[in-house]
Amino acid sequence: MQNPLVDKITIYIELDLEDEGKRDAIMKSLIADNVNFPQGLEMQMHSLSENILSIDFKSDGSIETISNTVDEVLNHISIGKMVLDHD
Repeated sequence: MQNPLVDKITIYIELDLEDEGKRDAIMKSLIADNVNFPQGLEMQMHSLSENILSIDFKSDGSIETISNTVDEVLNHISIGKMVLDHD
């Protein structure tokens, strides 16, 4: 592995998902994404309130890996939100 540009990267994202039901549905849909992560990368989810979902990403310094992972998770959230909004 190449030497990373930085030792650690942490990204915090807070999403307002309008209500508890949507927040819970999005959280459940992301559980499958939260396994088999690349070594040195982790994702944690937290409920901050009835409608706020917090997602924390931590990486050992691989900017490309964390960027790709955040992009993929946000795409999954976007798709899930579109499905929930059309129900």
